[in-house]
Amino acid sequence: MSVSIYYSAKRNSPITTAENVSLLAITDMFNQGFPYKNEGETLSFYRKPSEEYILEGATKLPYCDETIIVESVIYWLKALTHLTSALPTAVWEVQIDDCPASWVDDHWEM
Repeated sequence: MSVSIYYSAKRNSPITTAENVSLLAITDMFNQGFPYKNEGETLSFYRKPSEEYILEGATKLPYCDETIIVESVIYWLKALTHLTSALPTAVWEVQIDDCPASWVDDHWEM
């Protein structure tokens, strides 16, 4: 059994060069700092998002034990909070398997 986080963003305008640089920097920072990168996947985006989206991706979480899964979900939701801030005009969707994450105040929560 595996657990994955799915994330997407949509808006009418494409990602700008400056936004792309910011997204890549945030992604690199969190991917390099992920303590379980040898057991699970890091943030990744689909090469070609679906038609209505400007960004889509998924991350398969390590499935070692419940504690590591919960720590990983918290870590990646923090990363997705930073990515959301980098594209504030986009409408974001974040799901942990088939359960939607919630945007509360200024961050993603389980």
